[in-house]
Amino acid sequence: MVLAAGLLPPSLAAEPIACTAATAGQLSVQAGTSCACRYFRGGTMTDEPAGYRWDCGILRPSMTPDVPVDLNRYDGPLPDALSIEASPPPEPIR
Repeated sequence: MVLAAGLLPPSLAAEPIACTAATAGQLSVQAGTSCACRYFRGGTMTDEPAGYRWDCGILRPSMTPDVPVDLNRYDGPLPDALSIEASPPPEPIR
């Protein structure tokens, strides 16, 4: 029997994993991103208290299949401003 997640009553829905000292280092896929439970230092500038939180930032890997495997997909020639000069380096001044 297959049940859709949206059809489950709230009492049977899966509870999110709490990010605590006991689960530090654990990974969880949230909204298509591989999140890590880690300790964040608090700061007065950001007004964030210190504690354990899920790190789901932009540097975390995406788990969605539509993300290309090769991030360098451009195979065309480089513009002249970005080309590498092939001539030998000048002689050092003595």
